[in-house]
Amino acid sequence: MTSLRDLLRPFVPLSLRQTVAQARRRWRDRKGKVRWSDTRGSADLSGYILHVELVQAVLPGSLLENKLANLALGAQRIHLSVLAPNQTWSFWRLVQQPSKRKGFLAGRNLVNGKLVPQIGGGLCQLSSLIYHLGLLSGLVIAERHPHSVDIYREGERYTPLGADATVVWGFKDLRLANPHGADVMFECLLRDGQLIGRVHARAALPQYAVEFLRQPVAGSRVTVNTVVNTKPHTTTCYEQRPGLAL
Repeated sequence: MTSLRDLLRPFVPLSLRQTVAQARRRWRDRKGKVRWSDTRGSADLSGYILHVELVQAVLPGSLLENKLANLALGAQRIHLSVLAPNQTWSFWRLVQQPSKRKGFLAGRNLVNGKLVPQIGGGLCQLSSLIYHLGLLSGLVIAERHPHSVDIYREGERYTPLGADATVVWGFKDLRLANPHGADVMFECLLRDGQLIGRVHARAALPQYAVEFLRQPVAGSRVTVNTVVNTKPHTTTCYEQRPGLAL
């Protein structure tokens, strides 16, 4: 049965729906007494130990220059952010709502199974990078939303299938919590067409082996089982539509 919300959805601007959804999130966070991480760290990495690094190419595609601009802005806001023990790190708390006024441009976004231009499009590569780093650092994944559709051929992937985390202002965030006894810091850079992410910690962290194991399902669907240190972590199901274009 179609709900009243679904019936009204086409008539309510996305910006208004996002504002309402974000207000609800803030109320729930206050009610839940979420302990937020520091928004930014100091510029000094001394005293921190490099734990893991990931480097991803920003691959050619439609609206590439706009995506690069959005990634640069997002990376700048995340760079040197600190997550203390028992605190929560939020992608949108750092990046904030993308808008033209803040310098964000229309990039490619996957919406309801279709690629469309939206302000801030392309930031999902940045959130996916942080999600993957979180898994490799043993952080608690407090909130993560995968894409429902896999649009990439094998040679086009910037991250393994199953390592993605989509973000939508107001509706979908990436949130990590720190179970370790030491601060961790995210270093994030866009350099020469490559997105670089590093996790540093005030003390040596254990090593975490992460695998993304695929299992075909009927038709064009595939399930990916994420395994961390041989233990099941997350199961994600995708509809595969390689080559989907804007």
